[in-house]
Amino acid sequence: MENIKVISFDADGTLVDLKFVDLVWNFGVPKLFAEKEGIDFEKAKKYTKKEYDKVGENSIKWYDISYWFDYFDLGESYTDLIKSLSMEVEIYEEVSLVLEELSDEYELVISSNAQREFLDVEIESIKEHFSHIFSSTTDFRLVKKTPDFYEKVCRVLDVSPDEMVHVGDHWNFDVICPKKLGVTAIYLDRNGKNVPDNGHNLVVNNLEEMLKLL
Repeated sequence: MENIKVISFDADGTLVDLKFVDLVWNFGVPKLFAEKEGIDFEKAKKYTKKEYDKVGENSIKWYDISYWFDYFDLGESYTDLIKSLSMEVEIYEEVSLVLEELSDEYELVISSNAQREFLDVEIESIKEHFSHIFSSTTDFRLVKKTPDFYEKVCRVLDVSPDEMVHVGDHWNFDVICPKKLGVTAIYLDRNGKNVPDNGHNLVVNNLEEMLKLL
């Protein structure tokens, strides 16, 4: 990988534990809805999930917390909810060490599906390491990280696809899609058991193992 100039990271499940995002959508929003409607939390949780599912992850609305606050008529500011749960953000333990080491040699960026409202909170403690933070949903209005998304990222960074490595934990969005464009993809399989059997050999169980591949 001698010609690599940029290393791109997914955020949720790669740099940041999923706990915070899960709490916002599956605890914070239904709790506010339960309080507004005067119903119990479990009933509110089932209802909000059903409404999420109706929209589905192929719609930009699914990712948009401001849309859901309006849809459920919650009245309060979604930024207050995000801020109230921000102490639950957990950066994976090896991340800071890996970013410190890589930043001496490469330009580091984040390329995520997550809305910027979430990303700004999630990566606050490590943002100094990144030159750019890209949100497919906020910046490009793309519901998923597609080859087109990675092409836009490369264009902004003024690099060719073969000069970038992307690492993430979603097989399709973080491996298949960037590879279609010519980006080198590293699959992060923290559970050590989710690799599809298709011969892809750039697989790591944590980000520290990635250092050996570069």
